[in-house]
Amino acid sequence: MAVMVHYLLLALYISLYDLLPNVMGARLRRGRLDRNTSTAKQEQVYEYKLHLRNYQNVQYFGEFTVGGQTLPVVYDTGSFEVIVLSTLCTDCEVGSPIYDSKQSSTFHEGDGAVVEHVFGSGPVLSRRGLDVCQVGPTSSPLISTMMPFWQVMDHDIAVWDRYSQFSGIIGLGHSPRAPAMLQNSDQKNSSGRLLTARNDNYVLLERLGVTSFSICLERGQGTPPGWLKMGSLVESAGESSIFKHVAVIGQVHWGVAMTQLRAGGLERTNPCSPACAAIVDSGTSLIAAPPSAMDALAPLFNSIKKDCSNLAELPDIEFNLGGVMFDLPPQIYVMQLTHFVEKPQAVWERMYSPPELIAVTECVPSFMSIDMQTENSGPLWILGMPFLRYYHTVFQRSPKVMHIAYADPNCEPTAYKPSIFVNMSAGLNGSAPRTGSGVAHATLPRAEKGGEPGIRLPSWAKNGAKIEL
Repeated sequence: MAVMVHYLLLALYISLYDLLPNVMGARLRRGRLDRNTSTAKQEQVYEYKLHLRNYQNVQYFGEFTVGGQTLPVVYDTGSFEVIVLSTLCTDCEVGSPIYDSKQSSTFHEGDGAVVEHVFGSGPVLSRRGLDVCQVGPTSSPLISTMMPFWQVMDHDIAVWDRYSQFSGIIGLGHSPRAPAMLQNSDQKNSSGRLLTARNDNYVLLERLGVTSFSICLERGQGTPPGWLKMGSLVESAGESSIFKHVAVIGQVHWGVAMTQLRAGGLERTNPCSPACAAIVDSGTSLIAAPPSAMDALAPLFNSIKKDCSNLAELPDIEFNLGGVMFDLPPQIYVMQLTHFVEKPQAVWERMYSPPELIAVTECVPSFMSIDMQTENSGPLWILGMPFLRYYHTVFQRSPKVMHIAYADPNCEPTAYKPSIFVNMSAGLNGSAPRTGSGVAHATLPRAEKGGEPGIRLPSWAKNGAKIEL
């Protein structure tokens, strides 16, 4: 029961956006797609490294530029399109910079298609336009001209409110085209004319000629950054013995076959027999597992002490991805959570004084439950940010492969298993938390500060649904 309470607490939070990133750059092969052609023009080669700023160890943001306007966005391997908050949303209360087509000298209205994107946290009504898009700030060499993107006109997503510093979602899916773009026959343009599916819906990475990119999230005290990298060093990962190479079986997502779940004998069963499927998703705050896996791992999760004092005694969680074994140590699958509870009051105090909130810090599993089935590969897992803190992951689009290596403290790939055991006995029960290397810490907002930010999940993550992997 205590573990389930922790899951509910996590589900109340994990995602207000408060970040402004930086960029570092050099060489990457850049290709561009012209408006009237479907072939990439090879130009130069760059190495590029984009700084992702960390908010509460549950969200990471990087810069993205549309029409000369730089916005903080989520770079999301679980989606495909470019969607940004815009001045077309007259009722939106926002706390971050938003896109204004009137301030862009390169904006084109195009067909003005208006569509509804249905996310797990609510619907978003958007209008399509064309503009110059850049991965990073205005100085970035990664430029796509006449890039189709979506301007938010209205939405019902709680996290996009006046407290939010989050302005867009940039899809990093492997498909050449965005599968959700203009596939419904009843979508219309701004004049009300019915639209048909288009042939120019190439995704950003395809237009840039990017065949591979990597994502890694640093471990360390506080809120260390993450990194999105592109370039020849990333593209050569397939030839490196440092990496384990896992075939992508997903036709839509970065999905792999998953089998053989173990937890040092503390697992009740192997819930991935005969098979599960796993999607590696940079936009998901936790590890999402099917109910059968949560039940199988309950003996392990229930043995986690609230003060983290027994982490060194807990086993790794092990699983097989595409025929290769991977492990997650307790410093990765456990996180520290600070939340606020009402201080006990006498009867007269309750009558005349508002409740006083006190901070409570506890160690909890960085897992949540999600009940989804793939069409042919079994129940679904989502390997989110905890996985990317332990592994430097290269996403190769063609051919579709993921190259996965242990990450050193600086997020560089290494063949050696990290040593991240730290003393967790200090800093709990009201004192300043010490997360040390490898153990993430998050704080739920005080109730009086308003809002219950929603957990960050991909748009397709809906309990009870089937998904095409």
